[in-house]
Amino acid sequence: MKAKVALLGCGNPAQKWHLPTLSELSKRGDIEFVALCDMVEDIAAAAGAQYGVPHYTSIDEMLDRHKDILVVDIVTGDPTHHVLACQLAEQGKHVMVEKPMALTLACCDLIIDTCRRNGVQFEVAENYFRMPKQRMILKLIEKGILGDILRVYFNEPKRQVPFERNVTPKGLGRPISSFGRTSGMCMDMGAHRLSQLRLYAQSEPQQISAIVKKYHSDPNRVHEDWAHAMIEFRSGATGIYETSRLGELQKFCQITGTLGSILDHDYFGPDLPLRLITGESWDEIPVHTERRTIDGVDVLQRIVVHTKPEIVFENRFRDHAIDDWSVGHADEIMSIVNAALNDEPAEYSAGGRKDVEMAMAIYESSLQGDGAVPVQLPLLNMTDYERMVHEDYEAKYSRPIERY
Repeated sequence: MKAKVALLGCGNPAQKWHLPTLSELSKRGDIEFVALCDMVEDIAAAAGAQYGVPHYTSIDEMLDRHKDILVVDIVTGDPTHHVLACQLAEQGKHVMVEKPMALTLACCDLIIDTCRRNGVQFEVAENYFRMPKQRMILKLIEKGILGDILRVYFNEPKRQVPFERNVTPKGLGRPISSFGRTSGMCMDMGAHRLSQLRLYAQSEPQQISAIVKKYHSDPNRVHEDWAHAMIEFRSGATGIYETSRLGELQKFCQITGTLGSILDHDYFGPDLPLRLITGESWDEIPVHTERRTIDGVDVLQRIVVHTKPEIVFENRFRDHAIDDWSVGHADEIMSIVNAALNDEPAEYSAGGRKDVEMAMAIYESSLQGDGAVPVQLPLLNMTDYERMVHEDYEAKYSRPIERY
C-alpha cells in the first residue's frame, strides 16, 4: 500500500525542499503525492502546475476531493503549526509539521494530545540530523568511536550585518509583538542546533543558562539577533550554543570525546574531519564517499570511515535523484508515512517537543534578573516567556492560543 500524501503551504521552504522531494518520492513509487494547498491562489496554481498535482486554496475542499489522503505535510509559519496539525488530526489525518514543532510547550502538547485522541501519528520535520554526514557522526558516537562525549559546541552565524554605530543592547522584550512566519533565532535555526547538540551528547539536558540580546534599534525587528547558551547534560557533557546575525563570521561545530574529536568548519559540506587519539598524538582518520549521478543530480551512495573495523553509512535514497541536503527531507517524509501505515510513532515525534523545551529554557534564563539564570529541565510549569507568547498571540489573533 502506498500512502497518499498532500502538502499544505507552498512558500519558500516547500518550494526549495518539500515539493521537489515529495515529487521524487512519488516518481520512484515510495508514496503518491496527490494534492497541495496554499491560501494564495497564484502560488498554489504555480506549484500544482510545476509538479502535476491538483492545487487548492481551501483545506476543506482538498480533503473533500481527496478523502483517501493519509498524511499531510504542513509547511507553514510557526504560529499556525499547532492550529493546522490539530484541525487535520481531528479529521483523521496523520501530520508532519515543520520545525519548530510549535510556539510553546502548551502548543506542542495540544498537537500530541489531539493526535493521540484521534488515533493518528505525528512527526516534526527536523531534517538536519537525518542528513548523511550527520547520520554518520551519530553512528560514530553511538559506536563509541569518540569515547565518552565531554563537550559539544555549535557556533553559528546567520546573515551577518555590521553593528550600528551607537548600539544600545537590549534583552528580550515582548517575544512576538508582531507575529510573523518565524519565532526567533533560538526557535528557528536553534531548533536544528539544539536537536543536534542533544543527539551528539547522547543525553538529556538538565540545566540551561543563557543570554539573549537584541542589538538593532529597528522596532520592526522584534526577535533576538544574538544568543549564547550553556547546556549541562545529565551525562556530564557540556553544550555551548551561540548564534548571531551581527559582527564577525564565526562558524564551527565541535564534538569532543575521551577518544577523539570532530571539528567541522563546514558542517554543510561533504568532508568529515575526524581525529582520534593515539597515545599522546591525534591521528586524522580517512573518510571517503562514493557517489553517482542520477537524472543530473549528484547522489551520495555511501560514506566509509576507515577505522578498524570500517564503519559504513549506506544512503537509503541512493537510487533517487535526491542530493545530500534533501535526503533529510526524504527521510522525514518517509518517517511519517511509515508511522501512518504501521500505526507506530514516527522517528522524531517526541524530539520536536524537546527542542522547543530547550529553546523555552534559553529565553526564560535570559529573562530572569540580569540573564543567565540557571533553568532546570524538564520544565514543570509554564515559563514567564511562554505566558508572554500566549498573551501576545491572543492580542494578535483575538482568540486564546489553545483555541484552534
